Amino acid sequence: MAEGGGTPRAVKASAIDPDKLPEPVRLDLMSEPLRPARRLDFSETLARPDAPGRRLSVFLLDLYAAAVREPVGRFERSVFVAMEGLVPFDAAWTGVATKGDNRPVNHNSFTYRLPEDFFQEWLRIVDHDPLADLSHLVFGQAAVIDINKAGDTVFSAWAQRFGLMHLLRICALDNRFGLIGFLSIYRRDPDQPFTPADVETIETIIPHLAAAMRINRTMQLFLLGRDGVDAVKRAICDAYGVIHRADEGFAESVEVEWPDWKGQFLPDALCRHLRASPAQPFIGSMHRIEISSVAGLFVLELRPRSLIDRLGARELETIQHFANGASYKEVARRLNISPATVRHHLRSAYKKLGVHDKAQMSRLIAAVGMGTR
Repeated sequence: MAEGGGTPRAVKASAIDPDKLPEPVRLDLMSEPLRPARRLDFSETLARPDAPGRRLSVFLLDLYAAAVREPVGRFERSVFVAMEGLVPFDAAWTGVATKGDNRPVNHNSFTYRLPEDFFQEWLRIVDHDPLADLSHLVFGQAAVIDINKAGDTVFSAWAQRFGLMHLLRICALDNRFGLIGFLSIYRRDPDQPFTPADVETIETIIPHLAAAMRINRTMQLFLLGRDGVDAVKRAICDAYGVIHRADEGFAESVEVEWPDWKGQFLPDALCRHLRASPAQPFIGSMHRIEISSVAGLFVLELRPRSLIDRLGARELETIQHFANGASYKEVARRLNISPATVRHHLRSAYKKLGVHDKAQMSRLIAAVGMGTR
């Protein structure tokens, strides 16, 4: 579900390991109850139950409310629950991808009422999937398949294994980041094909789905930064380092750290770090980048490095205890090191930070905050 128009950029081949494509987030495993539908707030305003367009109006109310109120993952789940009242379906798959050799390379996706092995089995037959052939893709135009009329027996066998008899897929393009948003819905009853009216409805709502996803990701960044400081710039990316959404100023801050950087992907050094050590912050020459995961994506928080970043882990632990009033012996006992080692760490930290006594050290720690290291 991404914004439409334009031509997708091909994925950077060096970033892709086909054997390590991220598994979809299974929305069925989310147990948190959904919030009351937004339509309840406007029950007096909605048209009479039999009015044309009422179901669409109800869906859009719920969609945009979920975009603002729900975190990533729960937003997608809310969308599917609301969509069922508009275009009935039995299972669904949505996410974002980039283009690779006329086939999609999935970066982040969500399945609904589909088993755990669905994605891996799809990867085995992707070259047989006519809906995955991007050479025939028209953004905003739905493609429909009746599996009993599908020409490829490998694809038909895959679909029938999961009980998928009717398939509908539609895509849109996010011009800014070159991401292809896709939505696939499935029916299991062979006697319930998708009708022209279903197709028209899906094609009508796809730009709204794209807009709502953008709002949802932007809201995540806003909520994260609401109580933060202006110097912190945030972005949402995937495991390949493709940026999905970013604060104003994030790209400019990245360029300070990597002056030659341009593009949809994060710099190579940061991409490598993201894949190898996502639980650890990235420490650059000018910035520190904290990394946290959310529903198959990563939130990056980029901030200028502080003086505290010059310290090693043991030096930092030592000055933290010492500045909080502990004696040499108390610090040694807490860290299980000798008092002489404590003195060594303190001398080294004082030199690196340019301070001369415990009072200056305490003021510096209070100013930068130990949690910002």
